[in-house]
Amino acid sequence: MAKKDYTQLADNVIKDVGGKDNIKNVIHCITRLRFYLKDESKANDDALRENSDVLDVIHASGQYQVVIGNEVSNVFDAVSKQLGADFSDGEQDITTNNDNDKRNPITRGFENLIGFITGAMSPVIGVIAAAGIIKGILALLTLPQLGSLLSSTSVLYITISAIADSAFYFLPILVGYAAAKRLNSDPIVAAVIGGVLAYPSLVNYGKAFKLMFEIGGFKFQFLNYTYSIFPMILAAYMAKKLSEWLKEHLPSYLQMIFNPLITVMIVSTITLVITGPIIQGFANGIADVINWLVNASGWLGGFVIGGFYQVLVIFGLHWGVVPLVAQQITGSGQSALNAIICSTMVSQGAAVLAVAIKSHKDKIKEVGFAAAISAFCGVTEPAIYGVNLRYRKVFISGLMGSAVGGLITGLMHGTMYGFTGSLIGFSSFFNPQHPTDLNSFYAFLLASAAALVVSFIATWFWGYNDNMEIGKKVDKKQRPGSKITTQTGTKETLSVPVEGKVIPLSKVNDQVFSAGTMGEGFAVEPTKGILRAPVDAEVTVAYETGHAIGLTTMAGAEILLHIGLDTVMMKGKGFDVKVKQEQFVKRGDVLVEFDIDAIKQAGYDPTVIVVITDPHGVDVATPVLA
Repeated sequence: MAKKDYTQLADNVIKDVGGKDNIKNVIHCITRLRFYLKDESKANDDALRENSDVLDVIHASGQYQVVIGNEVSNVFDAVSKQLGADFSDGEQDITTNNDNDKRNPITRGFENLIGFITGAMSPVIGVIAAAGIIKGILALLTLPQLGSLLSSTSVLYITISAIADSAFYFLPILVGYAAAKRLNSDPIVAAVIGGVLAYPSLVNYGKAFKLMFEIGGFKFQFLNYTYSIFPMILAAYMAKKLSEWLKEHLPSYLQMIFNPLITVMIVSTITLVITGPIIQGFANGIADVINWLVNASGWLGGFVIGGFYQVLVIFGLHWGVVPLVAQQITGSGQSALNAIICSTMVSQGAAVLAVAIKSHKDKIKEVGFAAAISAFCGVTEPAIYGVNLRYRKVFISGLMGSAVGGLITGLMHGTMYGFTGSLIGFSSFFNPQHPTDLNSFYAFLLASAAALVVSFIATWFWGYNDNMEIGKKVDKKQRPGSKITTQTGTKETLSVPVEGKVIPLSKVNDQVFSAGTMGEGFAVEPTKGILRAPVDAEVTVAYETGHAIGLTTMAGAEILLHIGLDTVMMKGKGFDVKVKQEQFVKRGDVLVEFDIDAIKQAGYDPTVIVVITDPHGVDVATPVLA
């Protein structure tokens, strides 16, 4: 079969998210292209939703998410190829602290955390899931009920087990590398720090809780960080911040060697001595509490979690659960929560399968069967966005089945020993330590069968028929507190951004500005070197040289503030930038402090130019044009 060409789809997606110039970065998870856009209002949600290859569009976690489904990796490759090398390696830095971003701090922090988790965990999930399947199959092959087809002491078993365990054993390295890419920092430095945590000698010390040193009766011990996630995520963040500080304070000729040397030494030490033990203990505690709550609540907890988990998937919030499940499995070797989640995947697959079988519409059948297979393999987004949510009763039918499946799992106290869920994850219900203990496997069989039957029957008799009118795809979730929205017809007034004499652009000694080629505006002959924000806005461009600042007003107009003529040649000398890109500023906030005398002594004109480069339909009034 010829491989499908995704070039046209990639071209359409790039165009409908606002074009290449509107894209800061793009990553992908199992089913979604996750864009970081400069201005989400430039994206055409309706055009994307009308594309037959796009399942839906979602605004969440500070990302513009285009739901593709199973072909997301191919589409991502096509998009990356068109965007070019500038977008292929970098990851969006989510750590920028926008002091003037007035979203609720809790909301902002939660969205940044989810975004960070998505970027740090997405590349790792696949190998963890694969490793879990391998370990489950090994446990299955050692079952006495099957004749012990494979001995746990054989060379073959030990070799394959090592292949599977490597993903967990070296998890700090994988997480560190992925987290650093997400933070737009040095992934090799982070991977080395992860290597420190997974170094065999230190691992042996950790297993024995060997004493490092003692201060005032307080003992500092080694811990085992293989199979760990959260300590390395914080370590990657610390490495980024320390490396940035060193770049500012170390001479350039010392950067290559001493920046990574100091970063690895300090961050590794802090992680081993302080943050690692605290975070690992806290994370294991949370994981144990969740396992206890799920087990203690029995059928009730299973019923509630099973009935509502897939709702989280609609908004991409299930990624907040992923590290908790991973922590449970890597810490205690099992996850009762994941066992309940498993049946929710089966139920949504059964619901869309019923639609595919019952429908006489070719398009519904094509999408339905493909989505059912995907759901039974552990990925429910194609089913949810492609069919189930568009016929809301189908989605609800799936929730009915998953509630029953969760109830049975909780009632039988089923648990999982691997990460992969749904039908393909059957091997994850075999206990590697006690292969003869089949309680969880029986719980899986009964819960999956119940979820499948209930969802299928509910959909067949109540949830779907061909006479139903297909609904719109799920409504987008606006990013809470998002401020920049184009408001055509809105009027905004610019203040004079610097003390001095206001003059028309036509008097500026530069043909491009004076002719209005860049746009309308005004200029100021400054008497004091402090540039302030002329309007409430977001800083969209902040040159390191300090000679220019780009703003996008709250109504969507784009403003350029340019200090002097040809001052870029000063390479930042005499300029002190006070803001960062993506920071929100209020009218009057200081943007740049600059030395007027230094500019004149360098032979340049210090005139400050204010240009409305793109009003986007906003009526922008200026001191000259008023």
